[in-house]
Amino acid sequence: MKKIKMNKWGQMGLLSAMVVGLLIIANAALAADTAVWTTVNVSGALTENVSLNVEEQLRFGDVSSPSLSRQHTDINVGWRVNNILTTVSGYRNTSTGEHRPYVGVELSLLSGDLDLDNSTKLELRDFDTIRGRTELTVTASVAGVTPWLSDEVFVDESGVTGNRASVGVTRGINDTFSVNAYYLLDSSGENLTSHTHVLGIGLGVSL
Repeated sequence: MKKIKMNKWGQMGLLSAMVVGLLIIANAALAADTAVWTTVNVSGALTENVSLNVEEQLRFGDVSSPSLSRQHTDINVGWRVNNILTTVSGYRNTSTGEHRPYVGVELSLLSGDLDLDNSTKLELRDFDTIRGRTELTVTASVAGVTPWLSDEVFVDESGVTGNRASVGVTRGINDTFSVNAYYLLDSSGENLTSHTHVLGIGLGVSL
């Protein structure tokens, strides 16, 4: 696992590139719906290498007049194999009645002042449809906050069905609590021509 060190100007340049890159993406989808996603994520260690993570997410449609459109509850267990590899198994339930067990792997590809991580999962949607999703996330540390840029691709038997590109920032409050805010461009449908601009806010709790 390669470690990358960056000076202050390099970190600021990376953050600027993250923002500019996503603005270019968003500019191609100006005519789109809007949404607000709120998330609470609670995690804690069960043993030295095993962790439990519980996430509750509420999704509201239309930024100008939010109304609850979906709710997700996600529970998973991660097993840290080594410094690079973590395996994950979990279950997600949604307010639409969908049951979604899944397995996956998380890879730490680069670490240091600049981190590059990959998360890949196979989901069994309603116990009859398999969908894969893989996400690359770049994270930096700048002036006490953690900016990040990610892109997630969704694939099933019909091909690529979705893409989520996001840019955000996380700020630790103390050893237990952190907050984050992000912008996400959610693309779906045939040829990914249906777009939703998402404003996301979240609370992280580490026990």
